[in-house]
Amino acid sequence: MPPRPIIFEDHAHGRMRPLAWSRPIQDIRCGICTARERLQKTAGEAEVLSLDRFALAAGGLQGAWAQAPDKASGEDGDLWIAGRFGPAWGVLADLLDLAGRGVPPFAWTDGHGLVAAWCRSPQAGSLGRSWSAWTRADLDHPRAHRPDRRPDPWVPDLEGLGFRPAETSDGHTLFFAPSDRESGRAAELAGAWRRWLKEPHLLVDWIWDLVPATGPAVEADIGRFGSGSLVRTPFGLTPATGAPVWGGPWIFTHPTVDQGGPVMQIIGERDRVYLGEGVTAEPGVVIDAARGAVVLDRGVSIQAHCRLEGPLYVGPGSIIKAGCRIYGESSFGIGNRLAGEIGESVTGDFVNKQHDGFIGHAVLGSWINLGALTTCSDLKNNYGEVRVDLGWGAQASGRRFVGLLAADHVKTAIGTLFNTGTCVGFASNIFGGGMPPKFVDHFSWGGQADAPRYAVDRALATARTVLGRRGCRLDEVQERLFHSLGGE
Repeated sequence: MPPRPIIFEDHAHGRMRPLAWSRPIQDIRCGICTARERLQKTAGEAEVLSLDRFALAAGGLQGAWAQAPDKASGEDGDLWIAGRFGPAWGVLADLLDLAGRGVPPFAWTDGHGLVAAWCRSPQAGSLGRSWSAWTRADLDHPRAHRPDRRPDPWVPDLEGLGFRPAETSDGHTLFFAPSDRESGRAAELAGAWRRWLKEPHLLVDWIWDLVPATGPAVEADIGRFGSGSLVRTPFGLTPATGAPVWGGPWIFTHPTVDQGGPVMQIIGERDRVYLGEGVTAEPGVVIDAARGAVVLDRGVSIQAHCRLEGPLYVGPGSIIKAGCRIYGESSFGIGNRLAGEIGESVTGDFVNKQHDGFIGHAVLGSWINLGALTTCSDLKNNYGEVRVDLGWGAQASGRRFVGLLAADHVKTAIGTLFNTGTCVGFASNIFGGGMPPKFVDHFSWGGQADAPRYAVDRALATARTVLGRRGCRLDEVQERLFHSLGGE
């Protein structure tokens, strides 16, 4: 029997800020898909249990797990997968296959925490209790929602579960029970594990890792999904009425030279351009697929004189305004409005960048509005390493290019300028002269270090209006999240 797949988040959510303040890490898109969607596709008919930290959980499975973690373990064993998994389709398939064929229970860790584990009862129940205790303590912490708090790590007692280190490589460790480590099946898994460690973008460990992983992810994702096989279940989006823009079949065609389809000039091979149903393009649109695939989801509208470079994914219902230039390694969510110059960036759903201005190597959440001429730096004048403050002090990114990092519901005034690697908190409203500091708290009214707080009720009123304009509504869970992040 196949194992039950579980995708979980742990203290890695602190490294995936600012987006992870309001969504589980397994629901942060990298390329076309999220880690949860990749695991669900790979698992086929098996139901994937997504363990979101209790601070975000909406009850349901998470509530059942909290009350009785032993009963939540699958009859045929549980395969735990970290929510920070990247576009490593082959590794996911191997893990499910090997666990289903009865390899010995194992655990896999790296310097950040648990990567994967395959457990049977009673190990599965013990691991579940450990996770439940961690996320409960995380929620009950007196400063649980403060942006300057670094989450306490989840460190499951693998030795107490009967595991011992069997092999270490490149900062990763593979664990087996002592009685299993010499078996042929354990050797088979260890050989596969060594191969997995060579996989590029195996894990997305920091928020600034998203952009470099986006190009390979777009290529990997479009290769795995056939027409009609992707079901979108965006975290935190509730349609107000009718069919949502992200619903419907996932059907793609390639552009043709006849007059029946959108008028586009294609650089590269036409079969590297994927068009969803209802995609439209005005004259003067150039699609450059020479460096990677360009995927335009259903209902995307491209106005005149735009240039789009792959690898690129544009989500359903998005509008690309006249004269827009988008460079590769970019991915945009549902219902975006895009204009100006955009380089190597990732956005969530319903982001408005409707005017001129530049963003590069940026990672933006959902429901963001960037005023005209909003511009962010993504490269220091001395070409040095960018240091980023995610709330607990400056961190070395190891990267030369890092742009704006903005949480959900951020708004900026016209002409706003952001320094390299600036992190902006949830529902902040940025305006006024000069650049804001490199870390902006939640609900900042202005963005400066001494800025007053944006009242939560006022922010909620704005959010209701914004969502209503796009056919969505705030549900009770999302409203509670506003109050929690606002310290209420």
